[in-house]
Amino acid sequence: MSNGSGEQASRKAGSAAEEDDPAFCESRTLAEELQLEFEEHTIFLSPGQPTRVAAPLPHSFVLASTNIPVNYRPIVREADTSGAPWFCRLNPPEIGLARVEGTEPMRVGFRSLGSAVILLGCSCSSGCTKDDPPSVHTTSQFRFIDVSDQQGLPPQILIQDRAGRYMPESMAGGVVIFDCDGDGDLDLYHLRHGTSADRNASERSSRNRLYRQEQPWRFVDITDLSGADDAGYAMGAAAGDIDNDGDLDLYISNLGPDRLLENDGSGVFTDISEASGIDVDGWSSSVLFADVDGDDNLDIYVTRYLELDETILVTNRGGLPEYPAPGQFKGSQDQLLRNNGDGSFVSITIEAGLNRPSRGLGVMAGDLDGDGVLDLYVANDGEPNQAWIGDGSAGFHDAAMEMGLAINIFGQAEAGMGIAHGDVDGDGLEDLIVTHLISESDTLYQNQGQGHFEDVTGARGLAHPTIDFTGFGTMLFDGDNDGDLDLVTSHGRVLRGSTHAMAAGSSHWQPYAEEDHLFLNDGQGRFRIDGKSGFATRVGVSRGLAGG
Repeated sequence: MSNGSGEQASRKAGSAAEEDDPAFCESRTLAEELQLEFEEHTIFLSPGQPTRVAAPLPHSFVLASTNIPVNYRPIVREADTSGAPWFCRLNPPEIGLARVEGTEPMRVGFRSLGSAVILLGCSCSSGCTKDDPPSVHTTSQFRFIDVSDQQGLPPQILIQDRAGRYMPESMAGGVVIFDCDGDGDLDLYHLRHGTSADRNASERSSRNRLYRQEQPWRFVDITDLSGADDAGYAMGAAAGDIDNDGDLDLYISNLGPDRLLENDGSGVFTDISEASGIDVDGWSSSVLFADVDGDDNLDIYVTRYLELDETILVTNRGGLPEYPAPGQFKGSQDQLLRNNGDGSFVSITIEAGLNRPSRGLGVMAGDLDGDGVLDLYVANDGEPNQAWIGDGSAGFHDAAMEMGLAINIFGQAEAGMGIAHGDVDGDGLEDLIVTHLISESDTLYQNQGQGHFEDVTGARGLAHPTIDFTGFGTMLFDGDNDGDLDLVTSHGRVLRGSTHAMAAGSSHWQPYAEEDHLFLNDGQGRFRIDGKSGFATRVGVSRGLAGG
């Protein structure tokens, strides 16, 4: 996708040549023919006879072949119309409830916390630029220790639904960290899912789990007593006080009917979905609570993914079943539910101006344009992202394109998944980071002020180390206690790749496993992978991510 700007086009065309630094890239002789596939394009790279590229292409692609040297990634440079392959050296980092050992307060967004927990939900745990060299942070003086097994938290295993590939099973899973019983300790809510056959069954094979923290770092499963054991095909959840009674309630986004659970203050929940007017069905993904109309009642925004057609089955070139691409399905309409203040909710989606179906995954709320009014930002999968600018009374218009938040620096819509937001460069303005599919780097949108953002991914060190991974959950927090915001991202492919051994989970997920990443901030908003803190010690398929 292009915005039609000559300046943008020239920047895009020049970027590849600028990025191919001989210090990190070198041409190599191919021992066999390689085949590159991208959407409708197929390119064959033959030994000694590069095939000319006939169509405009992004500046890099990931290729898979047994003759590629270890620690090299082949790319096709857009500026090189011959399509000659270049191989860029990689320095992979050392390869989740993680406890941080340290004495200083941690920072998540703009909130100071006395301690921190990073939780990876639903884990089957088991372009090269001069500005963006592969690197590993070497000064870590802190450690993350995985204490899940010792603290009463069993691994959360993704379920293989059927012999083929059922698309929702590759997307499901999340986690909420919140104080469910008002005792001042953070508790954990794990989202689970059964099989597609369970959705209409009275007895389902898997339920969400609620773990109460009864003493520091010791959790007890209180699901059976809590009423929070929803057995829907869970995708996301959020905690918020919907009735202003001082305790946190839960909204669960499902493949199927969503659920709203009211907390009595002691960690016992009642399903009030029907009584409160919640009527959201289909494929919901993320959810957040926010007061969009200024009446001091928390409203609910639900991103909805796509209109699933279960008859669509696909195979890869080797004839093996594969998960369908989202582009094969129509996007769904997100939902904005207004809190009436009397325990009931009503959808105001259309009258609020949000009437544009898309394949929504991540969502955040904040003041994007600095006018003091709450706005919404939605990461869409394979479509331009949306920046819904609020008028303070639940009216919105999409300004993502003019604000620089819809597409990346190359004018392309990407596979938006997770969103992290916070001030990464210390200028007092909140920046945005969006995770993406493999072959698309995660994108850092720097807030320039006055409602304008700029894609500075390459200049800030995130392009090269993220382009070979599929990012889902992401979060900014002060991981090394140095006063600036660091970045953590959960990974796991949705298409087959190299097979990795995992500590837990079925062999079904091994071709989808990847390590997660922690990026340390130098204080100026430039990031480097940390390889010594012990954060990413296991390879798995991670989706949801939460911190507190």
